[in-house]
Amino acid sequence: MLMPSRDKGITSMAHKKVTIGGKDVYIVKDHHHVLGGWAEVRHSQAQAGAPAPALLTLDHHTDTKDPFFNHRFWATHKGPTDQNTAAMDAMLPGLIGDIDWKTKASVKRAIAKLKHDEHVRTAIRADIVSRAFVINLSGENRADPVGHVYETCSGCASIGCTKPIHDDQCVRSRTDQMLESVHLNHEIAELNAKARANGVPGVGADPYILDIDLDYFHTQKAIAPTNTTTFYQLLQNALAVTVATEPACVKSLRLRGSKITGKSLLADMLQHIQTALP
Repeated sequence: MLMPSRDKGITSMAHKKVTIGGKDVYIVKDHHHVLGGWAEVRHSQAQAGAPAPALLTLDHHTDTKDPFFNHRFWATHKGPTDQNTAAMDAMLPGLIGDIDWKTKASVKRAIAKLKHDEHVRTAIRADIVSRAFVINLSGENRADPVGHVYETCSGCASIGCTKPIHDDQCVRSRTDQMLESVHLNHEIAELNAKARANGVPGVGADPYILDIDLDYFHTQKAIAPTNTTTFYQLLQNALAVTVATEPACVKSLRLRGSKITGKSLLADMLQHIQTALP
């Protein structure tokens, strides 16, 4: 498990906003900066009299660590082996209460105290999104007693693999099919079943933001699906799209022989969005 790292001071709320086919697309380098785009969507929805949207995110990681965990850890600990959970817990209500999604300055201050894996639950606690559906590759799914986060990583089952023992070939085949309809349909069905068991609407039942971390793709083939039907429907039905390029993660997670980069994947993703939203 990675130990918390020291905060490095204030960072800017850096996102680029473009409009494609009438839909806003927010592009960031560091994934937690999508909170800025999510807050803008939340504000727009509120002005229209609508509640907080849901979130559907495609990511290698789950990015569902507790809000402001790293910031709270170092604010209350002298070293990585200290035990001071009570003090950490006491800080959280104030940090969440300081977030006003109607003001960019407030969201910017929150982003400065976040790490890349803390934004999903922060957005839920701050009423920026109502709940999150996470399709991931790491398999580090965490139980959510409140029922606001639903995660799935089905392995080779998502592409219909029936081998009793999965091997490297299986992993490569699944990795190559991250945007294929067969994979997305399977994972969305898993998420819907989990939501239904909890008595809440599933993916697409309510307005949602589609969030894509480009480290979800480990090969060039992964971002060049044969069947784009489901992915394009997700793009078309989303309120807005957020994309995190995460170049360091893309480089570290790409499979041997792959030359994909955050920059190359962004170009491919924008082409998909333009095709889906003419």
